[in-house]
Amino acid sequence: MPRLDAERVALWRNFQVAGEVVSRMIEAEMADEFHLSLPQFDLLAVLAANDEQLRVKELCELLAAVPSSLSRRIDSLVERGYVTREPAPTEDDNRAVMVRLTRMGRLVWRDANILYRRAIQRAFASDLSEADVTAMARALVKIAPFRS
Repeated sequence: MPRLDAERVALWRNFQVAGEVVSRMIEAEMADEFHLSLPQFDLLAVLAANDEQLRVKELCELLAAVPSSLSRRIDSLVERGYVTREPAPTEDDNRAVMVRLTRMGRLVWRDANILYRRAIQRAFASDLSEADVTAMARALVKIAPFRS
């Protein structure tokens, strides 16, 4: 294992700052256009990618979210009519809840996804070569293999 030197610490810090800068820019655009936070958009996107429904436990895992903050995020999307909460069909836990994307939520996600993709292209992807993408992907898989 390489020793933790100043270069690796600086790389970690630059990685954090770059992610935060890009996330804030995307979130500002998302809030202006759709009145969605980036975490709210992420929840809609995960549902859209998973047959438009998941158990809360699965959402927590896929979003790497704390249950209490995820609950508040779901509440705000329920209030807006973008998702619903329903009892999950399960045999082992009567408390399990299924979160479903509504028709309105699907439409908002679809339009917000266009903005999201354009913002990522503009703020992140446009300056990366194929070699950069390959190197980043290889490094990120080493750091967080469960997310690949």
